[in-house]
This record gives sequence, C-alpha cells and structure tokens, in this order.
Amino acid sequence: MFNPTRRRVLRTLVAAPVLALVPARRGGAQAPLRMLLNSGYSSVNAWFCLAEDRGYLREAGLRLTFTAGAGAYTAAGRTAAEGFDLGYGDVNALVEQAAAANPKAPRAVYVLFNRSPSVVAVPADSPIRQPKDFAGKHFRGHATDVALQTFPALAAKTGLDATTVRISSNEDGMGAVVQSMLRGETDGTFGYESTITAALITAGIPADRVRFFFYRDLVPEFYGSALMVATRLIDEQPALVAGLVRAVNKGVADTIADPAAAIAALKRRAPAVVEAAELARLDLMLKGEMGHAEGARLGLGAVNPRRFAAGMHLLCETKGLARVPAVRDVFDDGFPVPPAERITRLAAR
Repeated sequence: MFNPTRRRVLRTLVAAPVLALVPARRGGAQAPLRMLLNSGYSSVNAWFCLAEDRGYLREAGLRLTFTAGAGAYTAAGRTAAEGFDLGYGDVNALVEQAAAANPKAPRAVYVLFNRSPSVVAVPADSPIRQPKDFAGKHFRGHATDVALQTFPALAAKTGLDATTVRISSNEDGMGAVVQSMLRGETDGTFGYESTITAALITAGIPADRVRFFFYRDLVPEFYGSALMVATRLIDEQPALVAGLVRAVNKGVADTIADPAAAIAALKRRAPAVVEAAELARLDLMLKGEMGHAEGARLGLGAVNPRRFAAGMHLLCETKGLARVPAVRDVFDDGFPVPPAERITRLAAR
C-alpha cells in the first residue's frame, strides 16, 4: 500500500535530486544490500555491473552483494523466501506471489522489459507455421522457464487447447536444449529470443536455423523482468529505494550509449562469457524485450497500469490463481525516474 508520507518524501527527492545524494557522498556510509539476480552474470544484468563500476550505486549510498539466480521466474519467490533485499526477475512470477497473498513478496519498482521476452522456437524448416499447429507437438524447456510457465496465456490468446501440446522439461543448458530440437528430438523450445540466439552463437550454429513465435506479439499484455525491492525497504527507507532506481536507470542509460562498456564490466566479473554472443544478446534485448512503444512516452521503468492489469488478469485466469492482485501490490509507482533522466530511446544518440 502506498504511504502518503513516502509520497511527500519522494516529491522532495525528485524536486531536488542533487541534494538527495549529498548525505551518502559526504558521510561515506553505504547500506549493504543483498540482491538476487535472474541468472549468473550475463548481458541480461550487465547494467548493474556498469552502475557499480561507475560509482552510481556508491553515490546513492548503496553497496550491493550480487547472488547468481536460477532463472527469471524463480527470482520473486526466492527473494521472498530467502530474505533478499532486492531481486531481478520476471514480473509475472511476482504476480503469482501477490496472488497468493505472500506477506514477504517484494514489489517491482522499475520494469526493464516492457514487453515479454518469451518465445517458442522451432526449426527454420519446421511445418509449424502458426500457434494452432502446436497441437500434437512436443515442446521442451527448463521447468521454470518464463515462456513455459506462461504458455497457458499464449494458448488462451490464440485459441489453442493447451492440453493438446506435450510439454517436457530439461535442465541442461539452453544450447543443449536447442540442439536437441534441431536433431529432431522435440518440435520446439521454450525460452527467450536473446538467450536462444546467444546459445546458438556460442555453439557456432547459425542463428537462422531457428524461427520464433514471439509472446510480445501473441500476448501483448505481458511485461517481463523488473527490479524488485523488499517491502520493508520500501516502507522504511524510501529515499534509499529512490536512489537505487536512479542508479540503475543511469546504468541502463550508459549501457544503451556504450554496449561495449557494459560487456567489459560484465567480463570483469565473468571472464568466460563469449563477448560476441553477449553483445548480440544485448542488442536483441534492447530492440525487442525492452522496445515497447510505450517507452517513448512513459520512459523505461514505468508501466501502463491498464495494460499491466490486463496482463495480471490473463495470467491469473489461465493459471487458475486464487485472486487477481491490485497493480499497486505488484508494481509500486512511488519511485519515478526524474523527467530529465528518463530513458525514451534505446539507441545511442
């Protein structure tokens, strides 16, 4: 629930953003926070690395300890269950936590993916040409993959009977899952376009060996990954959360302006990543998963409440969840990026 006192604090912060950062710089004290990532270090979270390396987190009075995650759909539940201060992962999983009235569920404060990143991949020469062709076919993905978890919504939107589709899970790396499909062992693969493409590049397989069915086209109501914050921080330290949002936003802006710098920050933490694959992945994220037209109007990080609510209703209905939560129980709009800092373009000027 939004706190009126916090609203007054944040209005002051937005009106005087420079003053808001002075105490952290002068005092030198930094709040240590534990953050659960969506996965291990990759281009999907490189902006956090860049925000740390360029001092934006420090200027906001923050010192983050990053923990590798096990998939975007697991982040919300693990952030709640394991007591993380911050999490980064799929907002639809956060809807599930709120629908279950989990008192420890975090709330999203900055949505990076304003479109669903999910896809169903099929071989380029597959006879599958439209979603109704999924009937009777075998699709595979990680058990907690976002596309697999939200597939009932795609089926409902396209008139497909989801029970006619055989779905299995495999916890091998994405490269292995896709190569299994290309060998004819399955008909399709659940995942993200950017993750599957990066896996193909890493394996030396031409990206045009696969075709994609995009959730962003078939389920346009859905959003994707978001920065989540424990409610105790939102309620007790709103100025800290406001500083966090601005610091992350700066990291994203710098990533857009200089993708190579973001990958360099990533490689300092994960030297084994394949630079070409991560650059391609980042490019696809910016163009696709973060490229909804509403970003030009609202700025990255914000949501359209009507569209967000429609996505929640669709998810809860198709997954048989107990209730549909209110938008404010999932996304807290009390930490807007100051107008002059809002990201409305996803390409370097």
